[in-house]
Amino acid sequence: MKNRSRRKQVLAGTLLLTIASFVAKLLSAVYRIPFQNMVGNIGFYVYQQIYPIYGIGMTFALTGLPVFISKLVVDTREPENQVALVFRIQRILLVICLVIFCILQFGAGLIAVRMDDSRLSPVIQSVSWMFLLIPFLSSWRGYFQGKMEMRPTAYSQVIEQIVRVSVILVVAYWATHHAVSPYKMGQFAMLSAPIAGVFALTVILAWVWVHRPVRRTAKSIAEMRQQPLVSRILLEGGTLCLVSAVMLLLQLADSFSVVSGLRSFGYTLGAAQNIKGIYDRSQTLVQLGQVLSTASVTAVLPGLVMAHKRHQDVTFEHIATTNLRTNLALSLAMSVGLFALMPEVNRLLFSSAELNGTISLYCTSIVLTSILMTYNAILQSKNQYKNTMAAILFGFVVKLLINQPLIAYFGIIGASMATLLSLVSMVLLLHLLARRDLQRLISGMQVVKLSVVLGLMWLAVHSAVVVVNAMSPITSLRLQALVIAVVCIPVGIIFFFGGCLVLKVFSVREWLAIPLVSKYIKIKGVPTHENR
Repeated sequence: MKNRSRRKQVLAGTLLLTIASFVAKLLSAVYRIPFQNMVGNIGFYVYQQIYPIYGIGMTFALTGLPVFISKLVVDTREPENQVALVFRIQRILLVICLVIFCILQFGAGLIAVRMDDSRLSPVIQSVSWMFLLIPFLSSWRGYFQGKMEMRPTAYSQVIEQIVRVSVILVVAYWATHHAVSPYKMGQFAMLSAPIAGVFALTVILAWVWVHRPVRRTAKSIAEMRQQPLVSRILLEGGTLCLVSAVMLLLQLADSFSVVSGLRSFGYTLGAAQNIKGIYDRSQTLVQLGQVLSTASVTAVLPGLVMAHKRHQDVTFEHIATTNLRTNLALSLAMSVGLFALMPEVNRLLFSSAELNGTISLYCTSIVLTSILMTYNAILQSKNQYKNTMAAILFGFVVKLLINQPLIAYFGIIGASMATLLSLVSMVLLLHLLARRDLQRLISGMQVVKLSVVLGLMWLAVHSAVVVVNAMSPITSLRLQALVIAVVCIPVGIIFFFGGCLVLKVFSVREWLAIPLVSKYIKIKGVPTHENR
């Protein structure tokens, strides 16, 4: 009974954390649409130049480090040792974060110059303050997650995003109506990060105060000092942070090289900044596309860990293959759908249809990051980190090396090409390094069937766009784009799932892994057994 109750608690906590993560990521992606509409391309450029620094910091505080710390807490038996562990991790992280804070605060001018825009210096300094909160946010979130108490992390995560998004949109509204400089707007908008962090930390500390963890003793502190925590934080915690921040790392590379690359291509500084602001729209679309995959991977990770610990190899393989195949199919469907609707989606969300080819190419990242996240979940459940870290760092170096030359030669589409090539190199290297753990996950026949379905879906959506454009009397281009989206997105969904059903792309187990579809199948009473 006790084991059943604990399993129920774990499942309920995982569900709560998955929902909170989904809501927070959705807020984090959606707010940029009205924000861009208010501040324009230059304002969006200023914000997005520094956003990767904030985003990487958030992965430390919210995903990477708390997951790592929770594993350490679970492996530590005595309650007083668990608390001692948290305080020791806080001290280590405080040193690391103080170094990062000083680099950003006092080196902001140099960083801004390297970004080819010295006026970004105050914006960088604004975001640096959030790093002083990370040691406390990440350590206590990890502690409570290790105790199977997910509410502090879930509630603080949602509150943090609500506060941050609210501050950003209020700043954007104020800047728009008072003709404030985009750089001043960016400086105040980035202050939303430490402000939201204070609100999140208040929620966490309130939980600490109410639950009063067992006090650490001198003996427990002495025991904790024998553990090689620093190396584990850098390797295991660092790998978890890198996986969560893959796209942010590539965006950071863009921040340092896109503007200079465009100037080498022949654009003036102002034109290069404007193009970078338009190019940054693609990151919003990719983040929206990643919401489902991220939630899916988060949800299956406990099941993978449990199956591995119990040596249930068949169950582990079923969970891994099901998650990879459904994530691959859905991410491909989203990428193809965005490609078919790109001029309309671009115009609908951002008021103009510029750089459609560049943005469409960039959105293919949704597929590659989905594969990378699933591969990492499989390896993480087996406590394998080195291969993932090596693959991500290799891909990041590839991006750094080829980004500016490709932009200087091809223009802004070179940045999308560099991003895709770096992601492909990550996926291929990781598959090569961990081929024993990642083989036989994808079915060749399923890929062939999926390709046929996606081709038909693209043809149906494209045809629907042509028909609506021909028949609609609407003169407003943005309103026309809305009508096309409302009509054509359901067409794409129907053709995709209908095609998958007709060609038997998914097994029943894989159908059940798709959230809304699984509810439909259960309601209709479809049997869930399948031939093995």
